[in-house]
Amino acid sequence: MAVNQRRAGAFLSYVALAVNAATTFIYTPLILSFLTASEYGVFQLIGSIIAYLGVMDMGLSTTLSRFYVGAKVKEDSEHVENLLAMSAVIYGVLTLLSLVVGIAFALLLPTLLGQSFTPSELELAHQMMLLVLLNCIVVLPGNYFLAVINANERFVFARTLRIARYLLQFVGVIAVLERGQGAIGVLAVQVALNFIADIAYIFYYRKKLHIKAKLHHWDKKLLVHIFSFSGYILLNMIFDQIFWKTGQVVLGAVVNAAAVGVYGIATQLITSGYMEISNGVTSVFLPKLTAMSAKTEDMTEINGLFNRIGHIQALLVWGICAGFVVIGREFIYVWAGPEYSEAFWATLILMIGLNVALVQNLGISVLQAKDKQGFRAIVYIVIAMLDLLVSIPVSMEFGVVGCAVTAAIFLFVGTGPIMNWYYHAKIGIDIPEFWHEVLPVLIPATLAALATRGFSLLTGFGPSYGSILIKCLFFVAIYFALCWKWFFTDYERGIIRGILHKFSRKAA
Repeated sequence: MAVNQRRAGAFLSYVALAVNAATTFIYTPLILSFLTASEYGVFQLIGSIIAYLGVMDMGLSTTLSRFYVGAKVKEDSEHVENLLAMSAVIYGVLTLLSLVVGIAFALLLPTLLGQSFTPSELELAHQMMLLVLLNCIVVLPGNYFLAVINANERFVFARTLRIARYLLQFVGVIAVLERGQGAIGVLAVQVALNFIADIAYIFYYRKKLHIKAKLHHWDKKLLVHIFSFSGYILLNMIFDQIFWKTGQVVLGAVVNAAAVGVYGIATQLITSGYMEISNGVTSVFLPKLTAMSAKTEDMTEINGLFNRIGHIQALLVWGICAGFVVIGREFIYVWAGPEYSEAFWATLILMIGLNVALVQNLGISVLQAKDKQGFRAIVYIVIAMLDLLVSIPVSMEFGVVGCAVTAAIFLFVGTGPIMNWYYHAKIGIDIPEFWHEVLPVLIPATLAALATRGFSLLTGFGPSYGSILIKCLFFVAIYFALCWKWFFTDYERGIIRGILHKFSRKAA
């Protein structure tokens, strides 16, 4: 059952990604058309604050999943009950703490943004902060129940609910925009759906998992272990927020609200699309890796999994990056509008900076499973702080593109040579073998991009959704043909044949 849940979970992750991409593709231009550039910038900025408050989870959801699996492997039911009860108490405290931090954010808005925002923009930000505070009360308790559901490898339920949320958000956002409720209405839809998701998590937790949380005793040693483990995850979460949200705050402080909107388009494409391509596979493997690490220190099986998953991720991630090189400018022009054209360069630069990290995303789960996250957390938080310091003067001089270049350079340095040395020297992952397996994927990606560029020049299609679709189909056809002939592994061909066989049987 667990294997089927992982396979179905990974598949549904990509279905969710496709649904999210499709709905975002449709309603983002609607948002941009209903909101002014400055109002959209305020909306993006408030989204950054929500992301900051999401850090108040402190990595506890991943920690809970990891510790829960470890306790189940040892068949210690009393420890499981105690862990769940203690985690519930901790989540309650963190929820209160997030409210305090959210109120502090609201009070500091005039100080942080008074020089670059107009009075009407500040007033809108204050109104939206009330919804942010309500969101704090909703999101953190939901993370507790979702963590337990994922730890039990019930990925089908979790991913199906995510797909439903994307669809409901799409309908809700269009409805509030048509009613003229603007950015506040869009945020209200998101908060309401978070609340509905919480109810669904609680119902599944109680009715389907039949798990009991009981505080047998307050285990101080366990508490220290929880916070030492989650502390490293927290540092990584802070790193993520500095890279993907602080850039918008910096641009809001030193440039203007419109620049925040442009950079927001780029980071939305990266975090909601490009990064999710990689996360769709790796997000279902933490329970399995934890169980493997608890049973043996031998790295043979983990190395094999690391190479297989990394090759699949490279095919997906580098293929999308190559396609964006030749089609991305036209896509941004048609989708977001000519006033957001600078978002193409920001997106492409950030993609390149992430190209090592995303093909090795499983390494994060390996470190979490082995409880060896310290080095990565320290490296990432150092380069994140350096990025923050450097991005301020660079953004003042070069605006959105300068902010993106700074982030990309530090991303590449941290995730490339530094982490590859650590994975190889300290964890035991065979990095030379990994790159020997993965680097050839650059060949079909490059050839498909060049062919698509030639096709674009020959046809002379102008900027339109039809033109984008034709070029995307051409790129995919060339890329898939090259990969099937020379670059897919037998494992990947087997997956594709299996999927086609299932569809053919259903059709018959």
